[in-house]
Amino acid sequence: MKKLAFAIMVLIMGTAVKQANAQFSIGPGIGFATDISSLGLSANAAYQIDESWAATASFTYFLEKDYLQWTAFDFNANYNLTDIENLGTLYGIGGINITSVSFDFPGIDDDMFDSSSHSEFGVNLGAGLNVDLSEKMVLAPEMMFTISDINYFRIGAKLMFAL
Repeated sequence: MKKLAFAIMVLIMGTAVKQANAQFSIGPGIGFATDISSLGLSANAAYQIDESWAATASFTYFLEKDYLQWTAFDFNANYNLTDIENLGTLYGIGGINITSVSFDFPGIDDDMFDSSSHSEFGVNLGAGLNVDLSEKMVLAPEMMFTISDINYFRIGAKLMFAL
């Protein structure tokens, strides 16, 4: 009897772990930011809390332009607004952002003046669309505005893979 109870417990726990793993997804992304005026490449992660809410995190590296190197860390909550028939799920985005910029002065070897960097804390507001490509793959085009001392609008897409 103890072996049967143990086997049932292992089955239940295995099923729970499998369901918990299905709630995580990761994937690459690409986008463009207006005031940064550069293409960004991102690494993204998402945790589906329930049918309506998801918590997301991303790191975006914007390609260097005019000696400026930009990066952004985003921590957002996505709320599913509505299902669009034969297309996907429209969601709202709200969260926080840390944007950093560094400038390398070319041709200057002085340690005090050869580079400079600055970071800003901001708020993200936007919308996106989850388009199911397969059971484990989702295309998510998004547009988002970051409000801080470094305001910018981003438009892009992520390709997310369920784990």
